Amino acid sequence: DSFNRHIRDTLRTGHGLCRPEVVEEFVSNAYQAVIQTLIDLGVPFSQSSVEPSHLLLGSNPATDPPNPNGRSTYAFSLQQEPGHSAPRIFHVGNNTGRSVMDVLTQQVMAHPNITIYENHMAIDLLTQNKVDSMHITKSENGDTCVWQSFNSKKKVEEGHTDCCVGAYVLNINENKVEAFAAAATFLATGGAGRVYTYTSTPDTSTGDGVAMYYRLGYPVSNMEFTQFHPTCFYNPSPKSPDERRVLIAEALRGSSTRGKLVLHPDSTEDLVLPYSPLGSAASRDVVALAIDTEMKKHGLMHVYLNVTPEVTGLTAEQLINTYSDVYKHCLAAGVDITKEPIPVVPAAHYTCGGIPVDANGRTEVDRLYAVGQTTCTGIHGANRLPNSSLTETVYWALKAAKHASEHCCIPPVKEKVGLGVPEWQARDAVQSKDEVQVAYHWDEVRRLMWNLVGIARTGERLIMAKKRVEVIREEIHRYYWHYTVTMPFLELRNIALVAEIIINSALRRTERRGVHVRIDCPEVTIDEDELPMVSPMLSGKPAPLGSQMAKLELSSGPTAAPQPCPSSSP
Repeated sequence: DSFNRHIRDTLRTGHGLCRPEVVEEFVSNAYQAVIQTLIDLGVPFSQSSVEPSHLLLGSNPATDPPNPNGRSTYAFSLQQEPGHSAPRIFHVGNNTGRSVMDVLTQQVMAHPNITIYENHMAIDLLTQNKVDSMHITKSENGDTCVWQSFNSKKKVEEGHTDCCVGAYVLNINENKVEAFAAAATFLATGGAGRVYTYTSTPDTSTGDGVAMYYRLGYPVSNMEFTQFHPTCFYNPSPKSPDERRVLIAEALRGSSTRGKLVLHPDSTEDLVLPYSPLGSAASRDVVALAIDTEMKKHGLMHVYLNVTPEVTGLTAEQLINTYSDVYKHCLAAGVDITKEPIPVVPAAHYTCGGIPVDANGRTEVDRLYAVGQTTCTGIHGANRLPNSSLTETVYWALKAAKHASEHCCIPPVKEKVGLGVPEWQARDAVQSKDEVQVAYHWDEVRRLMWNLVGIARTGERLIMAKKRVEVIREEIHRYYWHYTVTMPFLELRNIALVAEIIINSALRRTERRGVHVRIDCPEVTIDEDELPMVSPMLSGKPAPLGSQMAKLELSSGPTAAPQPCPSSSP
């Protein structure tokens, strides 16, 4: 393997919309900055059971000292996923993300200077311009539930037009809104998978960071690119959120296991064959599109993945031992994978676009950083190379934290004081006695996005979705000003805005590229000999991070907490 191979794999997968200089920096520094840091923190990456013949990513057999037996003694097991030209993926069995989260959570919980506020949800960001425009009388005692961290009149850094001073936050347990001020604010809210009916993402993936940033009046990038996992377990009546997002390992339909995707439990014909000679063993994007097309053609809610011994040639014992997690999850839902096909459906898996950030995770707003899936760093372009996002998240988080500590932080002030940040103004809002409106719109937005703005899109479907989501957002706007906020409503407010951004972005990109499948538009082909490519321009102006920017005309709606401040819609 080599850095150059990894870089080209990333650029190829991104279909010409990656930023080559960002990809090069990331790939060249990822091991030392991220992997080694995680190892030092205690992440138990899987060890190689046999001495591997492949070399560590970045090593050079022409210059590195030879091993006595002529082979690398590298101790870690490296996986190879579709899209990668060599084994280079560090993993912890089949639970890498969970293992990294567990280690980092333990570090946070043990740190004496970190206070965790559970059951809190950010509503909107507070910026200096917004505060200055409010002109609201403060409470008599000056106590605005703000923890002072810095001088709110701090000079805005050169090159920025505004400065983030904190956020309004809903205390869910006490049902009240508090204002939090901070020297530096980080958006690490994850993706927007729950915009769709079927998703592999957590329940909190409602695009909160993108929505809050967009309401400040700043553009977001590449939101038309959503990666779908082809096989999520279809469970119409899950007993818990975890049962709703069980991924069925792609290896089950790979060349080694040879599972077959079929339309009905008793079908024998591979439904993917008309789309690829590899059939069910084809790549993720091909399989997801094939399933989606067949479901729409036949009016199906799901299809089936048959991995029974009759199809795969494996014994029941082999299936259970090799895919123990899948077997346990399915059996708990009443499906024995050794005896019957698995009901599966594609699911929104990863949001490739988000908030544009620079090399240090900075946004266009001074003192506001963004990291993780809520961002657009320039790594993913029109599609994500598998297993690159977790490393990307840690890499940018480390850089952003270093920059913030050097440029933003001063010794904290422990006591609660009045900072001059206005209290949340509920005004005449009352508690709603009819939550059915929120539940109805929740379901409507997600089904609308799944059916009209899902894996395969057309201009006609997108226009239908645009008209309906505009009406929904107007109704959300009225509700926002009449009733006190709740977590379900705030999440609805965010997914409706993100849905509109995705729709408008998809309408503007009149081409088929990466995971943006406009079946009514020509497909963009990438000549690998000409990589890297530069991104297209929008409205004659190069988009930051080499991507299309979502500066869109949105339907009217609130742009901040209920204060008399000017509109900040882009």
